[in-house]
Amino acid sequence: MKKGFAAFFILLFLLAGCTGVLPLVKDSTPSVSLSEPNQPDSSGAASSSSVADFFDTAGPAEDESGLPGSYTVPEGWVKAEQYSTDEKIFYVQGGHQDDPAPDNISINVGTNRYSAQEHETFREAIVRQLLAQLQGSGAELTGDGTHTEQGYIVYIFTIEESDAVTKQYYILDDYRYCLVHLTSFTGEEDAYQAAQTIADSFVWADKED
Repeated sequence: MKKGFAAFFILLFLLAGCTGVLPLVKDSTPSVSLSEPNQPDSSGAASSSSVADFFDTAGPAEDESGLPGSYTVPEGWVKAEQYSTDEKIFYVQGGHQDDPAPDNISINVGTNRYSAQEHETFREAIVRQLLAQLQGSGAELTGDGTHTEQGYIVYIFTIEESDAVTKQYYILDDYRYCLVHLTSFTGEEDAYQAAQTIADSFVWADKED
């Protein structure tokens, strides 16, 4: 990713306590419970979603989802067809569909009240929400801002807990964002590279040449 704008920052919070409230946790069943931190939309409301279990699908290719943008699916990653919708797509690494807690990546687009020029205000809103959700969890939150390879502003937040790492890429545009959301239970580098590839390759559909 390109480093490049003045708002580049690094944020570090150590949230003390023992009551975990992280939204990405393994549940008591053999499947994995996945959900995202609530995100602000244009009305200030929040939304969340969840998915459990994964199944095999077609191999890597240029995305053909219903999202208002395109991106490259990394080699070796497959779509979790049963739990994906036109609005939100889930991917898991091939061969790990039956794992009790597979590394996984989701991508969706949401709206907000901020123009791209107001990206710092958007960032602050996300930070406030994450801090509220992580209060007392003992999790570590870090973040930075940069540009994707397509030149879009992106804010990246990493949440580390004892048994999982969550990485969120917010790719910004006027009054909307694309969220690439990685949950890693294994810590394998391939999952981080795959999420980076998706984020770097994302292009808004109405801004393609």
